[in-house]
Amino acid sequence: YKRLLLSQMLSLRSLCLLKVSSLKLSYQADEVPNTVVAELKKMQLFNGNFYGQEGYVFLENILGLGVEHQALKGHVLTIQYQGEGTWAFGICHRCDSCSFRTCDGEGRCGKKPEKLQFVLKEEKTCDSEAVLAIVR
Repeated sequence: YKRLLLSQMLSLRSLCLLKVSSLKLSYQADEVPNTVVAELKKMQLFNGNFYGQEGYVFLENILGLGVEHQALKGHVLTIQYQGEGTWAFGICHRCDSCSFRTCDGEGRCGKKPEKLQFVLKEEKTCDSEAVLAIVR
């Protein structure tokens, strides 16, 4: 996943760290300052896309008949440490079919990917209810 998750302008340091991390350049720990090594290690460890899929079966009442449906719902969690204590998260999920369980009748279809993004800063408090409202 090459796209940067951006909600604000990144510093030149963050952009450089992300570039070095994406190139997977080798370096000697004694050649680079310890703070840079620590940030590059975080990026190598955490940055990426994590995919999951769940399948479910449900009955739908169509003209008085119970019709069995099977559906798959895919989820992708993107984590990107951007350096300088900034973490960006992206969440996307979608279903492979429409049904009363995946579509709400108000224009929201489960087949259309839902994408959520937010950024958190280390050592900075945030309202957990606001983050949960974004994720819901």
